[in-house]
Amino acid sequence: MPLLSAAGILPLTIYRFIQAEWDMALLDLAIFILMCLIGYFAYHQKHVSTLKILFCLLAIFGSLSTLYLKGESQLFWCYPTIALLFYFLTVRIAAISSLLTLIGIAILAAPLLTNLMLATFLITLMITASCSLAFSYETSKQNEQLETLSKTDPLTKTLNRRAFTEIAELQISKYKRNPVATSMILLDIDHFKSINDKFGHNQGDEVLITVCHLIQQELRVNDYLFRIGGEEFIILPYAINQEQAIQLAIKLKELIEKYPFIENHQVTISCGVAEYTNKEETLTDWYAVADSALYRAKATRNTVCPVKGTCYSDSQSCATK
Repeated sequence: MPLLSAAGILPLTIYRFIQAEWDMALLDLAIFILMCLIGYFAYHQKHVSTLKILFCLLAIFGSLSTLYLKGESQLFWCYPTIALLFYFLTVRIAAISSLLTLIGIAILAAPLLTNLMLATFLITLMITASCSLAFSYETSKQNEQLETLSKTDPLTKTLNRRAFTEIAELQISKYKRNPVATSMILLDIDHFKSINDKFGHNQGDEVLITVCHLIQQELRVNDYLFRIGGEEFIILPYAINQEQAIQLAIKLKELIEKYPFIENHQVTISCGVAEYTNKEETLTDWYAVADSALYRAKATRNTVCPVKGTCYSDSQSCATK
């Protein structure tokens, strides 16, 4: 967008130099150069929020300054300026900035137009702003819904693998800046395939939904639950070490094994627990440690295991290699 704007301004800049309109020519040249710079940095950077704000400020400045210097012939620039505010900025900031811009335009245009022309111009400009606002608001709502859907498991309504990757990476980043106990619980429903085979997939879905509900009841506001596979889940409890995470996993294991999911059929879970303790570890490394712990737990089922040390099964500890 900045590069397209620069391309549109360039012919006018050349024309004004030819016509010796030095004030407008220099202003257009400055805007052209700044537009090119913004476009260049936007192309080469991932984070462009600041550049969006700079682009909008430059567009507002350009519209108001050319209106001040050249008069009513520059009124046409006001329409795209108002529209692009709602394209680049959040709805609230765009609404405030467009209102302030409209006030500035009205002050500068008042001496240039008759009352009828001024009223017509401002009304059409406000209609443009209103339509842009409505479109921006609806688009913002849809983007929020899409963002939520992209990170939510459709069956259990828990977070999904994509959300897990983002949140876990963020926790690792925070740990590297300020080490705080951070643990992962990898959880798997035992013999889940047999539930689907024996009782049907609808019953299996109900088990998944109920397991998630039971787990979420025991989690705190800052704890996260993710469904990352068919019957596989991850819990990222906030600021607890491995021993505390083991106690939470045991509590969940006992809660689920006692819950009457299906008549005459017990549902159990196995859990692997791993604490993030090495600043050099990646998320893949951390997950692999938790997966190794889960592998130990699934050797006996209905068990909670760290990667090394004592596993816990049937409310009693049993030493393992």
